[in-house]
Amino acid sequence: MDVAIVGAGHNGLVAAAYLARTGLDVHLFERRAFVGGAAITEELWPGFHFSTCAHMIHGIHPRIIRDLGLYERGLEAIPRPGGVLLRGDGTYYGPKDHDSPRNHTVHLSREEREGQRRYGAFKRTLQEIFTRYRLRPPPRLDEVRASVSGTRAAGVLEKALSTRLLDLQDEFLPPGVLRDRYAGERAAVGRNPLAFSLAYNSLNAPEEETGEKPPYGYVKGGVGTVSRAMAEAADEAGAQVHLNRGVERLLVESGKVIGVRLEDGAEVRARVVVSNLDPKRTFLKLLPSGHLDDGLRSRIEGLITHVSCYKFLAVISELPQWKDWDGDADRPHIGAVTFPRTRAAVAAAYDDLEAGRPPEAPLVSFSIPSFVDPAVTQPGYHTASVWIVPAPAKLRKGSWDDVREEVAEGLVDQITEYAPNFRASIRDYRLRTPLDLERENGLTDGCIWHIQHAGEHLFWNRPLPELAGYRAPLGGLYMCGAGQHPGGEVSGVPGHNAAQEVLKDIGGV
Repeated sequence: MDVAIVGAGHNGLVAAAYLARTGLDVHLFERRAFVGGAAITEELWPGFHFSTCAHMIHGIHPRIIRDLGLYERGLEAIPRPGGVLLRGDGTYYGPKDHDSPRNHTVHLSREEREGQRRYGAFKRTLQEIFTRYRLRPPPRLDEVRASVSGTRAAGVLEKALSTRLLDLQDEFLPPGVLRDRYAGERAAVGRNPLAFSLAYNSLNAPEEETGEKPPYGYVKGGVGTVSRAMAEAADEAGAQVHLNRGVERLLVESGKVIGVRLEDGAEVRARVVVSNLDPKRTFLKLLPSGHLDDGLRSRIEGLITHVSCYKFLAVISELPQWKDWDGDADRPHIGAVTFPRTRAAVAAAYDDLEAGRPPEAPLVSFSIPSFVDPAVTQPGYHTASVWIVPAPAKLRKGSWDDVREEVAEGLVDQITEYAPNFRASIRDYRLRTPLDLERENGLTDGCIWHIQHAGEHLFWNRPLPELAGYRAPLGGLYMCGAGQHPGGEVSGVPGHNAAQEVLKDIGGV
């Protein structure tokens, strides 16, 4: 065959569609019984459908949507507006149009408003610098510097490359609660990541030529709808998906990858192999030993995956009654309710992570997809999807299986502090730990972005300089997963870009 793709996650499906429609003979090998990888919808209990890993979309470039006909194939995004950040002291940050003495958003001082404006302008400039680099291999740093030389953006770029996020916020935001408002901004990435990590948000910018924005929000029917649409596009282009046929190893001859060995023992030869798995799984598990130099192997081992997350999924019999919210009762349910998001809370959670224990009070983002998409639930019930960060990939004592119930009960207690009716409303629940994300979704350390979106792992360094161009050091091997530029999320952009690089090298039929 021409192309063997390892893994039928959404980026693999996108790559397959682009490659197959040029006439190449493309085959995807998927170890599970369905496509989608981390972008799936599962019926955990009869009549209750959950996006069990990725829970929303943002960053799917409009060109990919058009090329693959995703809207025509059933993709329908449900916008998810900004939510409510509960502070725990009876106040909150909420919608701008809700005038309440509890709502800090509408009662900022002039100094706070100006600081917030300047901080927002800095981030927009940083993101605008990188918007042009989405649908192509990542730029070199000297290329980016040359593109902004002599402009205000040059200073923004250098500050982002040399400043930690909290220091950047301190420069713009006056002391007080406003700094806590932004404490959780990149808390899923690290305790105090490089400010350059903010450049990742360029993924969400409108298309330069048309001004069309990538869809942002829930997906009607769950995120699996996206993968099904992409699979349909790949199938229509002529690609073939082989389910329940996982890849055990890459086949290498004379320093070149020439195919794959499947878990059932079959060997499949191909002109090129494209891995949709994360870099650690690709190079440390699938690639036979002896084919990487020790230095590169060591750098791959050191990629940041140990900062993970977990998800709490539940069927509830009534909507949460957030005790500190004093506006329209339905308003919090169309977005996300988050807590706690203070600098002290982030620091305490990372203290726990670095000690190898589940955070006692992690950062919680609580969503109710069924509120805007009733088709995913049964009448009289709602589905709750709770994203929790950070989490240590591995515990110092025991495993995540050992503490599953204890952690779940702690989360229920934490949520019930803010919504007193929550515990009594739970009909069923499931906690998906980093270990579950690794075992079930094939994500090393349960890192849902393959490699963290730390400033050290973006653009020319995603995941490493030697691997940033979608090509492996061995001939015949390419990478199309979320560990490649521009990164994770359900965007399909790494799949698109990797396919273009394969076509540059081998062309179509």
